[in-house]
Parts: sequence; structure tokens; C-alpha cells
Amino acid sequence: LAAVYGVLLVAGALRGHDDPLQPLAIAGTGEARGHHLEFRRIKSVADLEREIAAASAAGRPVMLDFYADWCVSCKEMERYTFPDSGVRAALGNTLLLQADVTANDAEDQALLQRFGILGPPTIVFFDAAGRERPQYRVVGFKKAGEFRDHVTSALAGTGA
Repeated sequence: LAAVYGVLLVAGALRGHDDPLQPLAIAGTGEARGHHLEFRRIKSVADLEREIAAASAAGRPVMLDFYADWCVSCKEMERYTFPDSGVRAALGNTLLLQADVTANDAEDQALLQRFGILGPPTIVFFDAAGRERPQYRVVGFKKAGEFRDHVTSALAGTGA
């Protein structure tokens, strides 16, 4: 089974596909693109600090998603959790940031080290004053309902 899966991954990669969950999928056959969360990409600690300061000035909480193209659980979150209408509603007024650490370069390492994170998927929440809420960190995949409830708790009283 592992060999067959490996062959499918290679065949999909040769065709330009990068989804390890559906290596041979035809683009556009999944759920509608309009149902995905819109993240603002950041690359550095300076980017993060700037975005958190702007969100804080606007009274908005922040969710920071550490993502990588090679991270299967990240792909699962994008496919099964983030498109959920309940999750999208729970994140209503939240600034959504995504740190793509695929390259694992010096800037990626600095961002990961800033939070003591080993790697993706990790999601960090900040209140509307820009303070991290460490007790609400998410590490690994969560199903939509569980993540929605977690977001609701993480953002309670944060201005969301």
C-alpha cells in the first residue's frame, strides 16, 4: 500500500499537483474556492508584529496559522476544517494570518523560535490587545466542530 501511495504521489507531482491527500485530483473539482478562509501571509517576525499592532489598533483579535506545503495535517485543516461555515462564522472579526514555513529558511526559523514551535501545524491566538493566548494554541489537526468550539473559547472576551 505504501508503494502504491508513493507511486500516486510521484505521478501527481509530475502532473503539477501538490495535494498529498488527493495526488491525482483535477484542479477545481473540490469544494468551491469561495468557502476557504482568506489568510494574510506573513514571512518574518517584523511582519507579524506589524500585523498584530494594526489589528490591536482596530480592536481585532488575531489567529496565526503556521503552515507548510509538505505538512499533511495542514492540508487537512485547509480541506476539512477551515471551509466549515461554523468555523468561518466563529472567526468573523478575526484577522487571519498565515506563516508559510515551507522553505524552513532563517526567517521561518525565527518565527517558529519566537513561539517555541517545532513546526506546523500550529495555530496561535491573540486577543484584541495583541497579547498571545497560549492556553489556546492548537497543535495538529482538529475536526471542524471541535475547532469551532475551540475558536469560540479562544476568542471569548477578546473583541471578536
